[in-house]
Amino acid sequence: MLLVDDHPANLVALEAILEPLGVRLTKAPSGEQALRLLLAQEFAVILLDVQMAGLNGYETAALIKQRERTRNIPIIFLTAHGQDETEVLAGYAQGAVDYLRKPLSPEVLRSKVSVFIELFRAQNQVRRQAELLRHQEAQAREAATRSADYIARLQTLTSLLAEATSVTQVVQALFEHGLVTVESNATSLCLLDPSRRELERIETVGYAPEARTALERIPLSSSEPLTEAVREGRALWLSSRAEGLTRYPAMSDSLRFPSMAALPLIVKGQAIGVLGLSFPQERTFSEDDRAFLNAVAHISAQAIDRARLYDEERLAHERVRNAAARLKVLAEATDAFSAANRDLPALFEAVSHQVVRHMGDSSVLHLLSGDGQRMELVSVRHVVPEHQAFLRRLLEDHPARLGEGLLGEVAQTGRSVLMPTVSPRELSARLQPEYRVSLERIPLQTCLVVPLWAQGRIIGTLATARSAPGIAFTPEELRLMEELAGKAAMSIENARLFQQQLHSQEELRRRTEFEQQLIGIVSHDLRNPLGAISMAAGMLLANPSLDERQRRAAQRIASSGERATRLIRDLLDFTQARLGTGIPLNRHPMDLHEVTRHVVDEVLLAHPGRHVQVESSGEGGGEWDSDRIAQVLTNLLGNALAYSPAHTPVRVSTFGEEDGARLEVHNQGSPIPAELLPRLFEPLTRGLPGEAHPNRSIGLGLYIVRAILGGHGGTIEVASSEQGGTTFTVRLPRRAST
Repeated sequence: MLLVDDHPANLVALEAILEPLGVRLTKAPSGEQALRLLLAQEFAVILLDVQMAGLNGYETAALIKQRERTRNIPIIFLTAHGQDETEVLAGYAQGAVDYLRKPLSPEVLRSKVSVFIELFRAQNQVRRQAELLRHQEAQAREAATRSADYIARLQTLTSLLAEATSVTQVVQALFEHGLVTVESNATSLCLLDPSRRELERIETVGYAPEARTALERIPLSSSEPLTEAVREGRALWLSSRAEGLTRYPAMSDSLRFPSMAALPLIVKGQAIGVLGLSFPQERTFSEDDRAFLNAVAHISAQAIDRARLYDEERLAHERVRNAAARLKVLAEATDAFSAANRDLPALFEAVSHQVVRHMGDSSVLHLLSGDGQRMELVSVRHVVPEHQAFLRRLLEDHPARLGEGLLGEVAQTGRSVLMPTVSPRELSARLQPEYRVSLERIPLQTCLVVPLWAQGRIIGTLATARSAPGIAFTPEELRLMEELAGKAAMSIENARLFQQQLHSQEELRRRTEFEQQLIGIVSHDLRNPLGAISMAAGMLLANPSLDERQRRAAQRIASSGERATRLIRDLLDFTQARLGTGIPLNRHPMDLHEVTRHVVDEVLLAHPGRHVQVESSGEGGGEWDSDRIAQVLTNLLGNALAYSPAHTPVRVSTFGEEDGARLEVHNQGSPIPAELLPRLFEPLTRGLPGEAHPNRSIGLGLYIVRAILGGHGGTIEVASSEQGGTTFTVRLPRRAST
C-alpha cells in the first residue's frame, strides 16, 4: 500500500491506523516521490492527499492513470478541507475510487482499504495460476513421451511381479526386467530382519566383493543413505558425490558412485526394506525419474509382501494340518487314558500303545520310586513282538540308573532330548553301557526322550525311537511327545491319588467303625456290673448297723458308681451322635420353668453351701424331651459350679419368648480361654478346673449338649469375659418343625 502526503505527521498517523492490517506500507512525502516508487513496485491501493506542495493529489492521480502499468491501481483521496460536490467530482474524474475527509475514522479507513487489498491478492493469485498452468502444460507435453515409456516399463514389471509367489521370484523379476533400463550400474535390495534392527542383503548387482560383504548386515542405527531412507520412510536422492559427502562425511571411502538413490520399500505405512541404485555419472533426478523409481519400489514392496503372505499362508495351512493331527492324537490319547479308569497297569499299557501308534516303533515308560532315587520300569512296547520281549528282559535285568545314559539324564534334569539323526557311535556314547548291545539287534536312526512332570516334579520318563532311516523326529514331534507325556503324567498322578484316597478312606472308615463299635459295646456291657455295684452300695447305706468309717466307704462306692454311670451314658450318647443316628428324643408337653427348678434342687444336693439364683418369666411350656433337657441343664449348671469360685452365686434364668424359650446359665470367675472357644463344643474338649473341683470330665458333655439341642432344633451359644463372666445361652423352639 502506498501512502502519499507531504506532512510527515499525517503519514505516521496513517501508518498507525493501517498497521493492524499486516500489509507492507510504503510512504511518499510528495507526488513526485510516489511516481518514482510506482516505477519499481506494485501496490494494491494508493492513499493520496489532495493538497500537497509541488504536484497536488489531482495532478499526481492524472499521471498515474496515464501509465498502462499503474492505471488500474485504486486511488483513495484524502483531504482536510471542505468537501463540496465540485471537488468530489474532480477526484472521481481523475480515477479515484473514494474520497475521504480528515480527520479519518480508523475503522472506516481500514474497512475500505481491506477490500482493495483482498482484491489485489485475488488478482495476483489468478495471474500466478494462469502462468503456472501454462508452464505445467508445457511440462506435461514435454514429459508425455517420457511418462509413456515409464508406464510401459511399469506395466511389464507389474505383470511379472503379479506372477511371483516367492521372494526369490520377486527379486529375479525386479533385477532382470524392472531395473535394466534405469542406467544404474550397481543395485542392491535389502530387507529388515525380524527384529527390525538390521538390514539383510537379499541381492546385489554390480558391486565389488568387499562392497557386497559390507551390505550383508547393516545396523539400522548406522548413518548412511540406505538406513536413513528406511528410518525416515522416504526416498533419498544424491545427485553428486559432493552432495553425498556433505550429508555423510564418514562415508568418504565407501561413496564410490557419482550419484545414487535409496528407495524405501513401504507396506501399509511401514518400511520393510530398501532398494539402492547407484549411477555412473552425476544425475539430476526429474519428477518423472523419481515417480518411476518410487513406483518400482512401491510395486516391488507390494510383491514382496504378497510373496511373504503366500509363504505365511502355506506355513499356516501346514500348521493347521499339524495342529489338527496333534489334537486328534491328544484327543485319542485322552480317551484311551480315561478308559483305563484309574487302573494303573491298564493306564501304563494305554500310554505305551498311544506312543507306538502315533510316534515311533517303540515305547519305554519309567516311573521314579517314591523316594525319587530309582527308576522303575512299568511298560515296554515295540511293533515287533520279538524286539519287545528282548527290550523287556534287557531293561528288567539292567534297571535304568538316575543320571546315567539318556533315560537317567532326562529323569535327573527334566529336560527333553531330541536326536533327529544319530550314528551308532554317537548313540552308543549316550546310552547306559548295558544297553549298547541292543543296538546290534535293534538299530536306531532317531529317538526322543521326554520327562513326565506332575505337580511341578518329575515322576518318570517316556522314550520312543524309529529304526527306519530317513524319517527323523522333528521339533514339532518333540512338542507333541511332550504334550502326550504331560497328559500321561497327569492321568498317572490322578490314578495314584485316587488309589491312595480310596485306601485312606477305607482305612479311616474301618478305624472309625471299630472305635465307635468298641465304645458302644464297652459302654453297654459296663452298665450291668455298675448297676449291681450301685444297688449293693445302696443296700449297704440302708443298713443302720454301719459305723461312720464303713458308711463313708459305702458313700464313696455309690458316688463312684454314679460317676461311672454318667460317663457310660455320655459315651453312649456320643456314639449315637457320631454314628449319625442321633440321640433319641421322647417329646412330650413339659414346662421349662418347672424342670429347671427341679434340676437346680437336685444339683444343689451334691453341692451343699453353693448358692444358685433361679429366675423365670413368660410362658415356659413346650414339646421337649424333659429328661434330655434336664441332662442339658445338669451339665451346664454342673460346669458353672465347677468353674466358678465357691463364694460366688450361679444364676439360672428361663424366659418364655414369642417363638420359643430361652435358657441362660451364668457364673463368675476366670473366663474361658479365647483359643478354646472355637472348639468348646467339640468332643474331648476340657477347660481348666475351678477352685477345689478337680477336672474328672472326659470332655464329652458340651458335645452331647449341642447334639441334644440340635435334635430339638435349638442352639447354644457362649460368651465369656473377665468383666462379665461366662454365660451359656440356649434357645429352643416350642415344637418340632414339620
